[in-house]
Amino acid sequence: MKKHGIILPLGHGCCRAWPLVVLSIVICVVGDVKLLAADDLEPNPEGAKAAAKKIQVTKFGSISVTGGEQQVRGSIASVANELRDQLNQLCGDPGRKMKLPLIVKLYGAEGDEELPRSILSKISSFQGQYQLLLHIHMAKGVDQYLLRYHLMELLLYERGLADGQVIEEGDRVVIKPWLIIGMLEAIDIRSGDSNREIYQADIDFLSVLPLEKVFDAPENQWREMIGREPVAFRAISGAIVNSLLRQPDGKSGMSTYLADFATFKGEYENLLRRHFSGMNKSSNSLGKWVNLELLELATARVTQVHSMLETESRLDGLLKLRYRNLDGAALSVGIDDYDQVLPLEPSERIEAVAAARAELERLSYRCFPTYRPIFNEYDIILRDIVKGEDKDISSRLAKLIDVRMRMKAAATRSRDYLDWYYITQSTDLSGTFTKYRALIEALKKEELRASPDDATSHYLDQVQKIYGASR
Repeated sequence: MKKHGIILPLGHGCCRAWPLVVLSIVICVVGDVKLLAADDLEPNPEGAKAAAKKIQVTKFGSISVTGGEQQVRGSIASVANELRDQLNQLCGDPGRKMKLPLIVKLYGAEGDEELPRSILSKISSFQGQYQLLLHIHMAKGVDQYLLRYHLMELLLYERGLADGQVIEEGDRVVIKPWLIIGMLEAIDIRSGDSNREIYQADIDFLSVLPLEKVFDAPENQWREMIGREPVAFRAISGAIVNSLLRQPDGKSGMSTYLADFATFKGEYENLLRRHFSGMNKSSNSLGKWVNLELLELATARVTQVHSMLETESRLDGLLKLRYRNLDGAALSVGIDDYDQVLPLEPSERIEAVAAARAELERLSYRCFPTYRPIFNEYDIILRDIVKGEDKDISSRLAKLIDVRMRMKAAATRSRDYLDWYYITQSTDLSGTFTKYRALIEALKKEELRASPDDATSHYLDQVQKIYGASR
């Protein structure tokens, strides 16, 4: 099976921040989890000294983390236990205890030589009981996003194997990425950690990735997605799980569905219809649910606050006065040209500022908090315009512009400093170059790149020669 390495930024998208003494990890995807014998589980030994060294253990109920530093073990165990609690809440059984042990084994230390496989999920049968194992090599630390992904994967396997389901040796148990990512997204949406701007982007996700492709995608195919596909996959997966949980008895249906999913052999739709009766109402019930869920998630919440720069940009675009001249032609002017509106009839002045006042009020719910006094002052000025009174409006507008420019400059400096700090000080890797290389390889495969013998390439070669000769 082909292995894919990926590095994602710390605190990526849907993950909740938690303290670690390390920053990132290179994770190679394993794909389908196989049933293995107990003696196949350990990675290559790191030497007799390492084998003889006493291994420390941190436990949370049935979750154990061995090796590594105590702070790292405690952080991983805490994240795993929190995910277990959140998954139980989604399934409507908050008191459920794990029936199978989940063991995370840490190897090596930060700065060690990187291994071909830095994380590996395995299922073993030990004394007649299944064990779920996650091996992590600490050469580059721990990436939160991928750690949560693999922990959720094992927690879902636990539900799929805990009630006596039998797997013959050599059989594969498969949990597709859409369910893992969908569960994580559903958890983050409920806890307020999801980036809802993903859903609010002007993208028709189902045209980027059809629903069937999301369901069918194995892990290696998901890892190879580029462009808008990873975002579409995440959004659609979250919408699928959320739409299922919204159905009557959705939580209990999800609980029984997870008990069958890992070992089910057949079409995914048949299993969904078995556990979610609402899907039997029409042939495309799930598609309708997902569409509605995407629309619901795209609706901005009142508690979502714009940044200073976003607030400034939106404010600048709404301060317009709209009226009709003597010929009946519609005109639109900035608020600085308010004197053109003052001579109008009262009803015309009301109409001229109506749109600006409505947009100002709407934006005030989500503006950056320090802008609220500015919004209030603009509203007072608009009311004075409605009255036809010029109470030193020009100087008041000039003062507001001065305050806004200083606030914008401060916000820009803060943004630039954070960008500088991230580029020069952070030891975390974003994975952008990895994605760029993946895109180049995909273009090569699809033969979308221009032939090196075409006219454009020859022209650019000539320009390069001239430029090089002139240096």
